[in-house]
Amino acid sequence: MTRLANVHWHHIKPNRTDDMTNVLQHIQSRNGPISTVVFDRFYAEEAYSFRIREQCPNALRILDMQDFHSLRIGRQQLVKEIDQREANKNHTNKQTKMTSELIEQVMKFDPSLYEWVEDLPQHKKAHSTFLRELASIHRSDLVLVCSNSEMKMLKQPSWNVESSKLIPASFFQMRVEQESTMSYDERCDFVSIGGFKHPPNVDSIRLLRRIWPRIRSLLPDARMHVYGAYPTNEIRSMHDERLGFYVHGHVEDIKEALLQRRVLLAPLRFGAGIKGKIIDSWCYGLPVVTTPIGAEGMMMTDTLAFNENDWGGCVVSNEDEFVKAAVDLYTTKDLWECSQSKGIELLNALFNKEQNLQLIDDALDDAKMNMRQRRKRDVTGQLLWHQINHSTEYFSKWIELKEA
Repeated sequence: MTRLANVHWHHIKPNRTDDMTNVLQHIQSRNGPISTVVFDRFYAEEAYSFRIREQCPNALRILDMQDFHSLRIGRQQLVKEIDQREANKNHTNKQTKMTSELIEQVMKFDPSLYEWVEDLPQHKKAHSTFLRELASIHRSDLVLVCSNSEMKMLKQPSWNVESSKLIPASFFQMRVEQESTMSYDERCDFVSIGGFKHPPNVDSIRLLRRIWPRIRSLLPDARMHVYGAYPTNEIRSMHDERLGFYVHGHVEDIKEALLQRRVLLAPLRFGAGIKGKIIDSWCYGLPVVTTPIGAEGMMMTDTLAFNENDWGGCVVSNEDEFVKAAVDLYTTKDLWECSQSKGIELLNALFNKEQNLQLIDDALDDAKMNMRQRRKRDVTGQLLWHQINHSTEYFSKWIELKEA
């Protein structure tokens, strides 16, 4: 497959048939028939795939999941439910806490099976998102899946997803050599990174701010540096120089922020997909303390039993373990060096650019060559394209007529 060097942008509002038709005709008049279309997340597929199918029936339709949205949203609602349950039980205000029981429940969450305690609108939204996302997966010819953990979930028999359409597509990193990073003695302080429009990051900083005084009491000279775009007033108010807790907000060069620090802290209680903050940390030789949610899909096996010698840092499930791991990794040079080495090893093994791009290239070539047979074999996909199931198509056309 030939990769095109040039990229052209065309802005099209949803629910505009003529605009979409004109752009597609323009592209094909200049470049020939469109062979492949990629939808960025399931809601883009919902909005545009039926138009692509109508105008370019022989184009391969690819869904890029980014992460499993309904898994992340469902886990978020589960954590909120557990927090509220604990607050009601103890007659206190709701707090951001991390316990082994909570982490275990989050890791076992299945968006198709979980039964909510209350039938609330946000719970209905979580289940509705799962059905929409799964339908989008079935309608697509290929699906780019972010992590092996999510790949395993999508392959469960009851969901009836064709295995041949699921393609691993996590990160595409250049090889990193340990010698190119800074050493233990050249670094100091802790760091956290992540944009604050992403709910898992906001939640993790709330938790980190609450347990930071425990770490600081054991390491009185250490400082905590928090970087991330779009910090809310709540996040900015956490800045406290007396406690060594610095909220910097957006940073232009993440390399400088990570190269100088000794340990990245990521106490994630919910989320999905591969965590970019951990990829970035390993790229710059920075070991990580996180949870099983943070480390999900970033190991050589599917086991949840982590060993410090098998991962690029420490993976823990409760606050006491998190504090201890942060202090141990910060102060124990041998452990830190072992973690740095393992992080770089995992980065090069799991997220190698050439290796992972080749998997996608091979899948694209096979799908294009056997498109007709694959679509015929995909009975569930055919069912969802049947006219009585075209809810998003007809809703879009109704909006277009209403706005005309």
